[in-house]
Amino acid sequence: MANKNFWLGILAVLLVLGLGLTGCTTFQASGLQMGLVINGQKYERVGNFTEREWTNKFLGLPVLPNGSTLFNLSSTATDPQVRQAVEKNIQKLGGDAAIDVRIRYGSNPLQWILSTITLGIWMPGTVTVTGTVVKAVD
Repeated sequence: MANKNFWLGILAVLLVLGLGLTGCTTFQASGLQMGLVINGQKYERVGNFTEREWTNKFLGLPVLPNGSTLFNLSSTATDPQVRQAVEKNIQKLGGDAAIDVRIRYGSNPLQWILSTITLGIWMPGTVTVTGTVVKAVD
């Protein structure tokens, strides 16, 4: 009987660890473009960028991977951060558009703890935006 309880305990620990690790990344999109006009125009690469921003979502379930919110109430919480990050880097690098944009949303252990402490009322996360800025060639 004690041997059976031991293995059930090990299984429970593995399940909890598995759920925690699956919550690392809840969304990822790549190959996106912003501001690119395709009409035979030639472009040259002027630089790469990476931006990381803290985001706030509300009314989620801390036992599910970060990003799961009640009725998807705060599903657009990352929209302003992503758009601002891309536009800021296009201007900073003197380009006209961004290509190969990759958006990754996830959470880290501190954010898991904060979500658990607030019982899912506050669900912080991190959005990472990377891409390449291009400029039209005359």
